[in-house]
Amino acid sequence: MYLIRSNYSNNSLALVQWAHEQGLKNVTVCYVDTGWAAEGWLDYVAKCEAYVAQLGFRVKHLKSRMPFAELMNVKNGFPSARFQWCSLHLKGISLLQWLEEVDPEEQTQVLLAKRRVEHGKGIPEFIDCCEFHGDRKVWHPLVDCSDREREALILRTGFPLLSTLSKECAPCINSRVTDLRQLSALDIEKTEELEEDLETPMFNPEQCGNIENIVDVVAWAKQADDEVLNPAFGCSFSFGCGV
Repeated sequence: MYLIRSNYSNNSLALVQWAHEQGLKNVTVCYVDTGWAAEGWLDYVAKCEAYVAQLGFRVKHLKSRMPFAELMNVKNGFPSARFQWCSLHLKGISLLQWLEEVDPEEQTQVLLAKRRVEHGKGIPEFIDCCEFHGDRKVWHPLVDCSDREREALILRTGFPLLSTLSKECAPCINSRVTDLRQLSALDIEKTEELEEDLETPMFNPEQCGNIENIVDVVAWAKQADDEVLNPAFGCSFSFGCGV
């Protein structure tokens, strides 16, 4: 079985289309619902999943074993941009538990949509034994795919090119100023409630004008330079985040 780990970002959707055009058989496309998606994002995911099924691929929609808000309460705080334990618990463990059920012999090959142009020249095309996927083989088919080639793949799906990364978590601990500006009122409200429950801000005040609540952080972001909040460590894409 080929397993495409997809968060239905531009890269992920391009990978789905690539697999279809290459004629890959026995393909499952898996999305992990973190319980913290942006308002309206799951409606978009549902449309993508309908397209995946139309291509003849299997669709798997997993729910995190512990949704984002519940995990934060268990941990009594938020992760940081540097220490991103959230991706392991929200996506990694949930996926591995399912894989152990359906692929105990570890024969599945996992496809990820990483590209060197975005994620660094050191990304190999293949990882023969990946610890993040239960020692299964990982393949990065789009590793040398250019922006133009990726956009051409997306165009052939009929879906529009997104102006953001996946909104599977909104906000993400690695949100940039441009991401914060786009948060809906509902996403701001849910974050404010969680900050109040935990009695701690989601974002480091030292990086956000010494502001300690999401409402004011978003207001600050609307006035801030685009590069002011630019996490150095990026999203934890070992588990398919930010790809």
